[in-house]
Amino acid sequence: MHDRWFLKERRERFKDAVLKIEHRDFHFSKNGQTGTFTVVSMKDWAVIIPVTKDGKFILVKQFRVATGEVTYEFPGGALEAGEDAETGALRELTEETGFTGRLTLLSKMRPNPAFMDNFCYAYLAEGCEKVKELNLDPFEDIEPVEVTRQELDAMIADGTILHSIPLAAYGVFKAKGY
Repeated sequence: MHDRWFLKERRERFKDAVLKIEHRDFHFSKNGQTGTFTVVSMKDWAVIIPVTKDGKFILVKQFRVATGEVTYEFPGGALEAGEDAETGALRELTEETGFTGRLTLLSKMRPNPAFMDNFCYAYLAEGCEKVKELNLDPFEDIEPVEVTRQELDAMIADGTILHSIPLAAYGVFKAKGY
């Protein structure tokens, strides 16, 4: 299938500290046509499913400017340039919750390969314990929240948790038998 698609041209349309947007022209030999596709390039991300020593899950409650909503999610964020995924995941966990734990990689996934080219690394953090205060970015407004597995499942079932990346990570977590 890959041999039917030929990149003809790339044009950068926008770039800032968060993302780059390109138009890429591909010729599709199966129908003889060329189409323009929008590609968003971003840093890779990490999402962490933290579980405390007493079996509670740690979520972060935060305001999201794109939707104007307060969300419940697992902690996570962008990896820094040159930072490996595990180091970035542990950094994000500690910055956003003050907790640390033993990390296990659950999955390396693509957030949306239809138009994004980055990866998201999903980690389980077990035996989490509080080690420091939050260390938030200037525009992060985060409150860690501890919930039981039953409460977490109910928040997913009733639509309280809507963010697809934490939902995907939790799906992998459950598929692996945790």
